[in-house]
Amino acid sequence: MFDLQSMDPRPTRRALERQDLAVGSIWSPGSLDGVFATAEAVAAKDCNNLYRASCYFRDGERYRAFCASYAIMRIVDDRVDGFLAKRNASAEDRECVIRVVEAWHRIVSVCLSGDTPAPYDVRQTEQDGVDELLEALRESVWLFPVPAGLWDDFFGAMHDDLQRSRFSTYCQFLQYTAGASVAPTTIYLHLITGEPCSEGGIFGPPQDFDIVQCGRALGRFAYIGHILRDLRVDLLTGETGLLYLAADDMATHGVTVESLRRDAESRTASPGLRALVSELVERGRTLASEGRTHLSMLSGGLSADRAFVLELIVGIYEAVLDKIASCSHNVMAERHRLTIVEKGMIAQRIAASLGMTLTT
Repeated sequence: MFDLQSMDPRPTRRALERQDLAVGSIWSPGSLDGVFATAEAVAAKDCNNLYRASCYFRDGERYRAFCASYAIMRIVDDRVDGFLAKRNASAEDRECVIRVVEAWHRIVSVCLSGDTPAPYDVRQTEQDGVDELLEALRESVWLFPVPAGLWDDFFGAMHDDLQRSRFSTYCQFLQYTAGASVAPTTIYLHLITGEPCSEGGIFGPPQDFDIVQCGRALGRFAYIGHILRDLRVDLLTGETGLLYLAADDMATHGVTVESLRRDAESRTASPGLRALVSELVERGRTLASEGRTHLSMLSGGLSADRAFVLELIVGIYEAVLDKIASCSHNVMAERHRLTIVEKGMIAQRIAASLGMTLTT
């Protein structure tokens, strides 16, 4: 299902009309050239779910904009994750990463305003191909302008990761998701739902679509699936482990950091942890339902490929929660992860539900 094929990167309008009832991957790693080739190489690095779904965009503008924006997020997030995974990290190591994140934040802010970043900040990123990445980003944010606050929230979450290791309350966790997941999700919704809204070709979301509330609901839903899927791996990461469960939720179910570590070592979730995971799965499902209510306002206004991409991403994370539940909420046994075959079945089901044929 996810085998990517090499096709003409700019299909003709007649070809698109013939594909009204079919959807297939258009893009693959190496499709782009010029400055966007650098962004694509970063975005496609591990061919994760988001990249593979984006390969179904038919028009080059959306695919290039995705690669440009996602590449920057991946670079910054990977730099932060690399520090968090490091054992015996020093205060100097932390300060170095903070300087890099701050430089990227200033650079993106300048790009959003249409200006040229300071050479000092560009050097501070320590990133190969940074000039190409920034040129690609400038073109993309001109075509798909998004509120600068979304990028501010993203960088805020990166700073939080470098300063905080635990969440005291679930409310604090939700505040963190504003940058960790809501902002990237909302930016992606701009790429999916955007339509040309001026003679200059600038894209904007439909006026009757509440992209802010939709992005908040779907971003939080997806992040709950993400932290539950990776709970055991996160606990075993770095010096002290990464933990995204809130302390108040843990206390309610009698879960402690020590019990989590024992569960991770034995690969068996305690009854308290299963109850907590079950509660979070239901919270995620409620958020997904809220997000889908907002999506219903699009009422068939998306092209076939964009409708498929959107449904595929949401459907995969819904399936993540469903499989966790089917494994009796035992996320420590590592049997809850979706397989490639299961993802393929999800894609086939979604295509059928949209009245389309999935081509390979």
